[in-house]
Amino acid sequence: MAIPVLTSSEMMAVDKKTIEEIGIPGPVLMEQAGRACAEEAEALLPENQPGRIAVICGKGNNGGDGLVAARYLHNAGHEVEIFMLAHSDSLRGDALLNRNILNSLDVPVKVRASQESVSNMDLKSFHVLVDAIFGTGLSKQVRGVYETAIEKINASGKPVVSVDIPSGLSSDTGQVMGCAVKATVTVTFGAPKVGQLVFPGADIAGDLVVADIGIPPSLYSSGPEMTWLLTDDDMQPYLGLRKQDAHKGNFGHLAVIAGSVDKPGSAGLCCSAACRSGAGLVTLGAKKEVLDRVLVGAVEFMGSTIQSFTEAYGLCGDKTAAVVGPGLGQDKEVAEMVMDLVENLPIPLVIDADGLNVLSGHLDVLKKAKGERILTPHPGEMARLVKLSTAEVQSHRLDTARQLASEAACTVVLKGASTIVADQQKAAFIVPTGNPGMASGGSGDVLCGVIGSFLCQGLGPVEAASVGAYIHGAAGDLAANYRGQRGQTASDLVDLLPEVMKVGEGFGEDGDS
Repeated sequence: MAIPVLTSSEMMAVDKKTIEEIGIPGPVLMEQAGRACAEEAEALLPENQPGRIAVICGKGNNGGDGLVAARYLHNAGHEVEIFMLAHSDSLRGDALLNRNILNSLDVPVKVRASQESVSNMDLKSFHVLVDAIFGTGLSKQVRGVYETAIEKINASGKPVVSVDIPSGLSSDTGQVMGCAVKATVTVTFGAPKVGQLVFPGADIAGDLVVADIGIPPSLYSSGPEMTWLLTDDDMQPYLGLRKQDAHKGNFGHLAVIAGSVDKPGSAGLCCSAACRSGAGLVTLGAKKEVLDRVLVGAVEFMGSTIQSFTEAYGLCGDKTAAVVGPGLGQDKEVAEMVMDLVENLPIPLVIDADGLNVLSGHLDVLKKAKGERILTPHPGEMARLVKLSTAEVQSHRLDTARQLASEAACTVVLKGASTIVADQQKAAFIVPTGNPGMASGGSGDVLCGVIGSFLCQGLGPVEAASVGAYIHGAAGDLAANYRGQRGQTASDLVDLLPEVMKVGEGFGEDGDS
């Protein structure tokens, strides 16, 4: 099942309900959190040997979690040094409670609250570092002694366990707040946070461990604007074995309006991907010179010559779903055809590439559309659609996808590292599959073909987009396993789609997806 992913404010609300309504005291939650972090720190030590571990703590609850971890590590026989980046009189609540427990056990806590004392910290003599400086509530740029401490941690060259989130990382956007700890392992509590799953945060967090600290799972999921992490289990309902008496008419007929003299391959990749992912029938609509090139050797899909909107509309009119845009070009004739198709086709339509570029500045047409629409922009295309810079899109991927889906009344698939699917109600789904080897020409054409195929097979737009993006990424992961990231091509993705969808051997088993 999809896993709920929380923002900092959502996590604070869950903590508050757990303590005040469920009745689990804060110190109990902190105890569980600290113990989970201690276990991960021990796992990084040489096997069956006591180690030297430094725990670097801030003054808040994140620091309190670190103090608990230090106690468990001390009790396990490890040599533990605790560096507190604030004076003891600044501690409050559960953090102060655990500071006092350490005093009772005669475990020393070294205060490093000045710039000079932090600069003089020697962290290179330890086996493992525990980062417990800032938690998920960080909302401003890291400066002063905290910045210096983070720089010292990163310069140490030692494995780092971050408590809940790497210090300095925004838990809501995955952006670095001035500077951030580069973690080996991040132990987060209860549910993953947005910033740990979108880049650059996903890379900075290292291996993500979600620790159960006793929070009831029912508190995590509520409201239409939730964020979810897709899993293999979410794919299974859509990939079951077909009935023995099934025929091609049961799995839809996809129309693909794509390709130009300069980019005929886009059309071929899209159609081949649709066939490979289960569409019953696929017909490519394009100019004759495009068909002459694409249909050479293509035996699974059909072709139909189109020169105008009327012909394109006629081709799509009796189909189950359609794709428009890959490699199509943006001349006046094409632009008029795309706009008319987007507004008037009564069937579900995937809009990609040049189709998206035509829509830039004309998003109002989506609100008048007579059928469901799915947009599949990469960050540059998204920037043009919403009139932001690509950097602004990338720094707020979730919010940007949500906003466009809501305002344009459609489903949005924002491609890239951690692809995002957003629906009209602002629910968002994070796709964990995929790798940098997919950053090559044609990969997006394959994706829209897969999504179009699942629309044909009867899935709704959000389901088709989510399943399509997940399987597309899984095919990329399998291609990377077989051929390496640098050498994989879009055609590899098409060829491997059936393998990641095999039923009976476990979804994506061969590809570690």
